[in-house]
Amino acid sequence: MKRFSRIATLVVLLAAYAAFTITPALATEGTEEETSTTVSEEPAPTSGIEPAVPVTTPESTEPLPDWTYRYMIPTGIVLAVLVIVMTTIQYFTRVVRKRYRVVKE
Repeated sequence: MKRFSRIATLVVLLAAYAAFTITPALATEGTEEETSTTVSEEPAPTSGIEPAVPVTTPESTEPLPDWTYRYMIPTGIVLAVLVIVMTTIQYFTRVVRKRYRVVKE
């Protein structure tokens, strides 16, 4: 195996490692505020008292996309571009360079 092929393989393997291990770990970290709601099975007592401050239900907001859309798809696109560029460079270094030779007189 030539040196360029080893380096290219190493770069692709490191990028794949980052895509499949580091990125999901970063996506599962709780950076957003997480709230939980507990619902009682018993009905609330009705005493006819009105609350001091009326509470309105917030409008439903659009949920954030899954971590696959935020991290894995852009990482896959970057890896695809990297593979295309490295394949092009490898083609020119192996095929085109050998095609033309300088003839010394």
